[in-house]
Amino acid sequence: MSTDPKGQGRGRQEAAWKLRAVVERYEDAPDECTIYPAGVDDHKRMATWISATEPAFVELDAVR
Repeated sequence: MSTDPKGQGRGRQEAAWKLRAVVERYEDAPDECTIYPAGVDDHKRMATWISATEPAFVELDAVR
């Protein structure tokens, strides 16, 4: 995420992260999607994740 309000961070290298999303499907509760950086160790992954409970997320094709 850039701190440059105009998005013109010349000379500044932005981090390019590859993310992984895992959806846990439950029969008796809302599904849950967890997103975290791919390729990091377990300790780092535990500190850099976010989860959303259905209906806070949708299939990608639904918004294209």
